[in-house]
Amino acid sequence: MAFAAAAHGADRAAPFELRAEGSFPLQYIETVTANSRRHALTGAPFLGLTATTHLQSDLSTSLYTEAGHSPLGSFRDNDDTFAGIGGNIVKRWGAFSATINFEHSRLYDGVFGATDNIANDVNFSARHIWRPDRDHRIVAGASVTMRLDEAFAAQRYSYGARFDIERRLTGSWWAVGAARIRFSDYLGDAAGRRDTRLAVVGGLKYEFNDSVSARMIAGYEDRISNVAGRNSDKFSVGASLDFDIELTRPRWPTGR
Repeated sequence: MAFAAAAHGADRAAPFELRAEGSFPLQYIETVTANSRRHALTGAPFLGLTATTHLQSDLSTSLYTEAGHSPLGSFRDNDDTFAGIGGNIVKRWGAFSATINFEHSRLYDGVFGATDNIANDVNFSARHIWRPDRDHRIVAGASVTMRLDEAFAAQRYSYGARFDIERRLTGSWWAVGAARIRFSDYLGDAAGRRDTRLAVVGGLKYEFNDSVSARMIAGYEDRISNVAGRNSDKFSVGASLDFDIELTRPRWPTGR
């Protein structure tokens, strides 16, 4: 959904926007470590609401809340559900943008079971959106994140890059793919731990209209750690019905 949000932001800048997004997936996730093999089949949805104010044509600020299971291909840390609230400031220079973001999240076991962790993330990211023609959509980005615990003590620093591409196959059918690399350096009780995550996803998307689409995606992530027992391989496959709706968009032509 981040791709869609970036694309909408690049297209227009109304003084105020209220967006609702969501994903209703059915996905299978298998995580393999040296000592275990975990299987999960989930249909938990993802729902989010974002309010954006455009301070200038190239400067905006947003407040958002989101909850549920991470959408397909989002590469979040956990395989279970979460709830979060946050805000950001975005500066744009044409197709290039830079974002400073703060998010407070509660991570749950299973579908909103016991709380596994409470996290505060401070993130700086930059991205470039490229549309060479009507049949291609390309986004490249990089980010630096500091994760703090419930008491605001630093837990880790992460550095990552991501590349997304969509190519129209025919009509409303698109081929989609994404690749990400992220390096994490841990502090506190886990000081000295260093993880590298490499992930790829690919599949198909069908666009019903500008706001509603369906996806079928498979993905793989390899986590390499210098701490014994933290290496893992993760495979996921699933399908979802997604929406991204601007609630402040006029429903009828002006004057009707």
